[in-house]
Amino acid sequence: MQNPISRTAYYTLAVRNWDAAQPRPMCGDSRARSFMNPEAEGVWQQFKRYHRANASNAARHAIIDEHLSTVLEARPQAPVVVIGAGFDTRAFRLRGGRWIEVDEPAILTYKESRLPAARAPNRLTRVPIAFSRESLAERLAPFAGQEFAHVIIEGVLMYLTQSQREELIATLRKLFPNHFVYCDLMRQSFFEKYSRDLHEQIVGMGATFRDISETPEKLFTDAGYRKLACTSIPLRAAQSGGLDIPAFVVKWALGTLRNGYCIWKFGPSEGRL
Repeated sequence: MQNPISRTAYYTLAVRNWDAAQPRPMCGDSRARSFMNPEAEGVWQQFKRYHRANASNAARHAIIDEHLSTVLEARPQAPVVVIGAGFDTRAFRLRGGRWIEVDEPAILTYKESRLPAARAPNRLTRVPIAFSRESLAERLAPFAGQEFAHVIIEGVLMYLTQSQREELIATLRKLFPNHFVYCDLMRQSFFEKYSRDLHEQIVGMGATFRDISETPEKLFTDAGYRKLACTSIPLRAAQSGGLDIPAFVVKWALGTLRNGYCIWKFGPSEGRL
């Protein structure tokens, strides 16, 4: 895969594959094994020692699963757009949704060879895009509309510059005037205290975190979104037994850990965005 950021998709894939094999999995993505190959196994060997980060990645995925399951139970035909989908298998695991997966051609071609979209129990369209030279607005234009859409941006924003993030948000607002966003946001204080070692490993794969801020949610609130939910990823991991820190300690004593890396749900303020 030519885009170095895409190689990080193998890490999150391997985490979900590892999680699925645990006695008490957090997200239970049994489909992850469909994509495991020697490259993914090699990436896992580099990252498997990062126990806290691995548990947090699994918890991150599980929290978004829960949000979407609630939404799709009420609106089973709702469109769901996954930006930088990587090896996401939610269209196969969750009930409901009209799914649109967007990512680099190499990833989607490989996914199609292992788990064809036609096999999904829900409607699934895969949209290949070379992010560095193609327009996301143009690639997603056929799917634009006024209907309320649900947009997943998981494990993506930390790799973008602030200007790229703002461009992404502007594109989403233009194409989907009514939409909700589910994303992970990391504070600078969390990065400095808990993520530097992991980041060094990621840099070794050719990717890097960019423009980390202490108030990352302002990307959305300044653009007119309303904060609807904020769920601590490390706290969820601890509650699920995935961290070597008791949940009560994370909840009551480790504020930087608890509040520094969360899943956020944003939606329209009153009326349209």
